[in-house]
Amino acid sequence: MYIPFTGQVKVHSLIIYTAPTPAAPKTLKLFKNRDDLDFATASELKPTQAVEIPQPVPGADVFELPLNRAHWNATTSITLFFEDNWSDGNEDVTKVGYVGFKGQFMALNREPVSFLYEAAANPSDHVAIQGVTGVGGRIMSGQ
Repeated sequence: MYIPFTGQVKVHSLIIYTAPTPAAPKTLKLFKNRDDLDFATASELKPTQAVEIPQPVPGADVFELPLNRAHWNATTSITLFFEDNWSDGNEDVTKVGYVGFKGQFMALNREPVSFLYEAAANPSDHVAIQGVTGVGGRIMSGQ
């Protein structure tokens, strides 16, 4: 499951809801900023983080799973790979009702940034303000 964000995020937890059935997910691999994964690649590749989802029971089927904050700074997308479920191989389909994230959003600035940096200003590049004395003059006497 590929989830793109509209800006950069710092993710600190994952919220997941699933029904208390054997089709509930058990192992989840999370990949940061990868949009090129398929099932074969995701099963072999080392994830950014892997989490074990507790087996849901009636009344306790929503889980907030903390994530390692150091791994999830400047995240623009997350790919989720539900590796297996609680059926011990008896069910091929894994069912998830809701996935959410908690964290901080930082907007992406896709516009060019214009700035001017002068280590030493060149007076000929700047217009002098009329009526101000000493503009463009030497600061130290004798030069």
